[in-house]
Amino acid sequence: MILFIIKRLISIAATFFAVSIIIFLMMHAVPGGPFDGNDMPVSAAVREQLMAKLGLDQPLWVQYLNYMGGVLRLDFGVPYQSPGESVLSLLANAWPPSLILGGLGVLIGAPLGILLGMAAALNRNSWIDYLASAVATLGLTIPVFVTSMLLILVFAVWLNWLPASGWGKPERWILPIVAYAAIPLATYARYTRSAFLDNINKPFVTTLRAKGLSERRIIFQHVLKNSAIPMVTVFLPMFIGTATGSIFVESMFRVPGLGSYFVSSIQNRDYPLEMALVLMVTVAICLAYLISDIVYALINPRIRFGGNKQ
Repeated sequence: MILFIIKRLISIAATFFAVSIIIFLMMHAVPGGPFDGNDMPVSAAVREQLMAKLGLDQPLWVQYLNYMGGVLRLDFGVPYQSPGESVLSLLANAWPPSLILGGLGVLIGAPLGILLGMAAALNRNSWIDYLASAVATLGLTIPVFVTSMLLILVFAVWLNWLPASGWGKPERWILPIVAYAAIPLATYARYTRSAFLDNINKPFVTTLRAKGLSERRIIFQHVLKNSAIPMVTVFLPMFIGTATGSIFVESMFRVPGLGSYFVSSIQNRDYPLEMALVLMVTVAICLAYLISDIVYALINPRIRFGGNKQ
């Protein structure tokens, strides 16, 4: 186990630097710069002074090494669109909305998806099964921005039950949370149905029934436990991916979270902020997969790392 974790940490470090190089080159390959747009018109002389002050007049490899040197000291620089604060402080203020809405979306959608998948598996080829399959298919195929538009149209425009956008009051959270919950619900409904159907037809279930165990006990104590492995594997990466902000959801509902900064950093060529966002998400998702693998092994003792008994 320890050797496996060390190897994975080395792999995460390699992934981190590979992503940093790719994103850095892609950012600078896009025509234009942070001071070329109409939102910040400056003279050529002032532009040159700003570029020199920020080190943007140096060769790309020098800029990359300077930036990554700061990253290793946990200094992600100063955002161009908000020079009065650091990138870390800006992200620290923007993360709570994304974490609250995205986290609640997963925590609500995942249990509902598990219940829906269980109901579909226990009532195979019934209307419940067909309904669950339809919900899972629609949730996974309809883009989240379309779901957000439909929620706004129905509940904010037609019915006038909820506000369409904003942040602060709890009633403004409902529609974004529902939009966030759509994909976890659909994903878990599909995973749970498949895992339940796979386990409920195995010999150990027949043996438990022959011993006289109740169907409820078999389902919740044995089948659900054996079906939990794929569900646990997908939970943390999904939670991290959702809690780091959705560009579409936060743009549609005007939530001041990380997703909105993804958009503004690209539009404004805010290199430090854009790099920090991508690197932060990269590390978070890599660590989520590592933790998922460890939990996977703890749940299922048959899993071995490196071929050795742990």
